[in-house]
Amino acid sequence: MKSERPEPMGAMIHQQSFAALRRQYERGELSPVEVAASALAHAERIAGPTNAFALLDAERAMAAARLAEQRWHEGRALGALDGMPFTVKEFAAVGGWPTRRGSLVTPADPALKSTVFVARLEAAGAVLLGKTRAPEFNWKGVTDSPGYGITRNPWNLALTPGGSSGGCAAAVAAGVVRVSFGSDAGGSVRIPAAFTGILGLKPTFGLIPLVPLPSHFSATAHVGPLAVDSGDMMEAMDIVAGPTAADWTSGGESTEARAESMRPIESLRVGILDASSWRDESIPAVGSAMDAVMAAMSSSGMQQREMAFDIHGASDVGRRLYQIACAQTVRGIDPGLHPQLDPGLVDCARAASQIDLQDYFSLMQQRDAHAAALATLFETVDVLMLPTLPITAFGAGRNVPEGWGDPDWFSWNPYTPAFNALHAPALTYPVWTAGAELPVGIQLVTRKYHDRRLMRIAAWLQERFPVRMSPLAG
Repeated sequence: MKSERPEPMGAMIHQQSFAALRRQYERGELSPVEVAASALAHAERIAGPTNAFALLDAERAMAAARLAEQRWHEGRALGALDGMPFTVKEFAAVGGWPTRRGSLVTPADPALKSTVFVARLEAAGAVLLGKTRAPEFNWKGVTDSPGYGITRNPWNLALTPGGSSGGCAAAVAAGVVRVSFGSDAGGSVRIPAAFTGILGLKPTFGLIPLVPLPSHFSATAHVGPLAVDSGDMMEAMDIVAGPTAADWTSGGESTEARAESMRPIESLRVGILDASSWRDESIPAVGSAMDAVMAAMSSSGMQQREMAFDIHGASDVGRRLYQIACAQTVRGIDPGLHPQLDPGLVDCARAASQIDLQDYFSLMQQRDAHAAALATLFETVDVLMLPTLPITAFGAGRNVPEGWGDPDWFSWNPYTPAFNALHAPALTYPVWTAGAELPVGIQLVTRKYHDRRLMRIAAWLQERFPVRMSPLAG
């Protein structure tokens, strides 16, 4: 899908859509070198205020841009992403760059080679500018760490961008890149996308290969894009998605799934999560955003019906599996280094270490039951809609909002972990209600390998609820 929306007036050259950049590359009106230089200069300007970047590598980026420039000049471009700037979250192995995982206790040695999805980006000609910040070992839904400080929201620097892919979200919302790839094991793509007003997709589990596999996450960890535009997101997904022999859990979109995902948007049957599951515990802006999207869908002829699904029970399974992963992460670190870790990570690991094997198998049984319930739901509707979160962004440097009664960050994140546990694709889309100072995330979920359907709905929403760029994009 190519975005045909007009480019924003006054946008820096690197902030144009991939489709617009390609047209100019083809005509020789603009060079990937100019675009990379513009993106890097912008990254340097916002790096201090936001703390979005774990590293920027101008030399490497400009070398890649010069190669892309030559290919476009010679009429042998590698495809849709050739010469397009990207960033990736710090967790991803990139050959020649360290993989510190937001921690002081990890080695600074450069990776010998890139993980599969990064290698696919590089092979497609993408220009990697650098890596983005995350909390230590991606353990929480905000982005700060003892070793590397606090990452901040481009809409308001006093607020968190969320996490754990908070650096990705800050880079996209600040207009440095159109797409950044993060990871999501409990909401870590969708949370920061919702808090910063951009799109975030947690794909079907295994659609984007992840090597080496984080086995201690019990198959809840996904790679996913954060983006400012649905068309750019889909083009990036077309490059990185699909199976590889290196990841035995990876898979791809079938011909049937692709055809089904291309049905007219207006013909979709939309299930709205029953209001008793979310409205009373959400701030008013969340209800207003849900109402606005429902009204737009209704006016376009989409069928809607309220659906029951145990979102809290399914998310609790995802939460506990996530916490087991945190405990296993800490077990693998020399106890002598534990004082250097985020105290919250240590506390989380200590609590989860009490879960025994019987508890774990009980979680697996609960997971199966919730997955069966979700599959049954998709027999009568094509998409499930619910809030991404019951709140909007709160103060930076905190794990929970000020005055929040529960110190566990999962207590304000009750709607995203379910779909990690159940492997279903889930996308968050930003909606601004009248007079709002912050965006609300609306979450759309569908059956496995129908990810393209979610991105097409996002394109439909973008015509009715435009994505806004933060003040730092100017």
